[in-house]
Amino acid sequence: MKKWMEKEYSQWVYYDDEDGKIIGTVYKVGNTQTIWGATVHRQNVDGALGQYIDSDYAKKSIEYFWTVQERKTIEMGNIK
Repeated sequence: MKKWMEKEYSQWVYYDDEDGKIIGTVYKVGNTQTIWGATVHRQNVDGALGQYIDSDYAKKSIEYFWTVQERKTIEMGNIK
């Protein structure tokens, strides 16, 4: 199961509670108070998803990314 946890400096991490690995990060961009960035972390490679008007949209983008990745894995497992 994947969960959100608030960390220091207005940063949120999305992690898998099976192994504790951080798989996404939502953070304030620079010194701004209203722009949020979203990054996914997969196999030691970071990928920026974009910049958003608030943290909720940034979180949704990370959740959607991982939902799509899980579907791809399930579909690839069904191909023989």
